[in-house]
Amino acid sequence: MSNDPTLDKLRKKIQEAKKAAHPKPFQQGKIQKIGGKYFNVGIELVSGVLMGVGCGLLIDWAFGTSPWGLIFLFILGSAAGMLNVYRTLTQPESKDNNKKTDV
Repeated sequence: MSNDPTLDKLRKKIQEAKKAAHPKPFQQGKIQKIGGKYFNVGIELVSGVLMGVGCGLLIDWAFGTSPWGLIFLFILGSAAGMLNVYRTLTQPESKDNNKKTDV
């Protein structure tokens, strides 16, 4: 290739323009990852309990077994929510934080 200084300057400007046009994706810090993880834990616990209560009320309404369906499925939903929390908190964190996400 030629060693024309104006051509080299133009190449540098083009590379800088490409970098500016395609900014790097948002990099989450450790605090943001932990916050997101614990938010997810709370959502999983609450959703398990709510699903148990909802299904219990539905079964009680459909079969007239009030309050036994609610009690049983509340306990089952709570256990499922706690199991999800346990699985989430004991899951090892990925060490591959340097994945290349640029296209």
